[in-house]
Amino acid sequence: MSTLVITADALPVASAGRSLTMTVDGIGTPIQPGTYSGRIVLTPTTAIVVPSMLGDAQYRFRAGLYVDGGRPVPDKSVTAALGGGVTTDTVARDIKLISRDPAFNGIIVTGASVYTVDNATIHLSENGGDDSVGYGAAILANGDAKLTVNNARIVTRGVIRTAILADGNATVTVNDSDIQTMDGVLPPGYVPSILPGKMMEVPYGLGISGNVRATNVEGKATAIYNRTHIHAQAWGALATDGDGPTRLIARDSLIEVAESGYGAYANGEAHDLFEHCVFNVPDYGLVVGGPGSATFTKGTVVNSRRFGVMMHQGTGGGTVTIEDHSVFNTGSTAIEVKGRGTHIVIDAADLRPGNGVLLQTMPNDDPIMKEMMSGAGGPPPGAAPPADAPPRPTYSGDVVVEIRKTKLVGDVIHAMRDTGALVVTLVDAELEGAITTGTASPTSGIAPTQASFRTIGDVSNVFGATPETLPLHVSLERNATWVVGKTSYLTGLSIGQAARLLAPKGMRVVLSVGGKETPIKSGRYEGDIVVAVAPARM
Repeated sequence: MSTLVITADALPVASAGRSLTMTVDGIGTPIQPGTYSGRIVLTPTTAIVVPSMLGDAQYRFRAGLYVDGGRPVPDKSVTAALGGGVTTDTVARDIKLISRDPAFNGIIVTGASVYTVDNATIHLSENGGDDSVGYGAAILANGDAKLTVNNARIVTRGVIRTAILADGNATVTVNDSDIQTMDGVLPPGYVPSILPGKMMEVPYGLGISGNVRATNVEGKATAIYNRTHIHAQAWGALATDGDGPTRLIARDSLIEVAESGYGAYANGEAHDLFEHCVFNVPDYGLVVGGPGSATFTKGTVVNSRRFGVMMHQGTGGGTVTIEDHSVFNTGSTAIEVKGRGTHIVIDAADLRPGNGVLLQTMPNDDPIMKEMMSGAGGPPPGAAPPADAPPRPTYSGDVVVEIRKTKLVGDVIHAMRDTGALVVTLVDAELEGAITTGTASPTSGIAPTQASFRTIGDVSNVFGATPETLPLHVSLERNATWVVGKTSYLTGLSIGQAARLLAPKGMRVVLSVGGKETPIKSGRYEGDIVVAVAPARM
């Protein structure tokens, strides 16, 4: 038909068990009162019923292309929205899908499908429905699907209007593509939550804003991005969520966030791998939640206006490795660890923090988490786990740092309280700066709140001795060199036979143990240790 008038009392509806989608000139259009002109198609399809992650809702997905069991399912596909192209049992080519219909999915590949999408153009606007299950995503792969996407151009604008979600046991490989997501407008009455299916914006406790992640990995899925540009306006570009284990791999890719947010997230038992990538981000190159792990390798460059890596949530676990000539250029601290343990390896890589802090441990200053721990006022809706949730595993609260085959300039500061030790080992590496315990406090002088969430993570330090419950041990192994740039306070120091403890030019190192000056030689020292710098004797 070429003209359609819809009145409020005569909305077209689907029959039982069916869904209905309208396209106008091939563009997905909401069914609502109005007069429509052009090539109008009303397409009924078998309802694709998907439960929410929490099981408290049943969604009726609709998609331009629905692939199950290795082939397209015509009765579940709105082919009028595909804008031409060719679809076969193995590949979809040259699809051009534009939709302004809220929560409409572009392509869904599920079951045991092995499928390829070539040269797709997908533009979605208006809000998504539930990004934890991909309701409204441009491309969704779940079940045991193996999906390859080549040369795609995906643009979405809207709240939780995800570009690509890999879920279940699916593997999604994206090659030579361009992905862009832009924020939408939150619905009236939205109440902030971190529950799956309820969360429609990033929790303010991360110190960032935004309401759509460009991509996500859930369940036990794997997502691989090769030679791809991922650009998010805010929140995040490459996300993982849930307990996992998930895998996120990016090679030779450009990862960007424009206004506020992170380049990547490693949540739960996630392992993120970045090979020869470039990050251009405003707040974080990477956020690690729980026992997540990540590796930056093969010359990956992280350019962040604030932090390089921020680690929070849980007791610890996971390993972050920065290696093989990778470089972090950060406006503030390179690596920030909040109230938890972890393992960090810096091997033949460079950290260049703008504020001179290579590594900062500190109490978690997330106002949401602090409120939950104190019991004062309670968490925001959805922040607390269900009462019958199984206990989560616990990990060591120690922060273990290995620095190998590199030369770093900056400070390593241990300012956590009642959490764990900091153990720093230099092997064939040089560090010029302080390695010390200290006290961290908000740079603004006021603890962050929801109103001042942008100050989360911004701290100033006072170096000094701390209670014995917060040990800091430094080991200098093989040809390691520590150039003590500032007076440092430790509880343990090991100096190898070939290692060196030096001061900057014109200065000398004074080592005191238990308040007594001690000759510097190879061996192990324990107790209240002060490694001071003083003018060289003439």
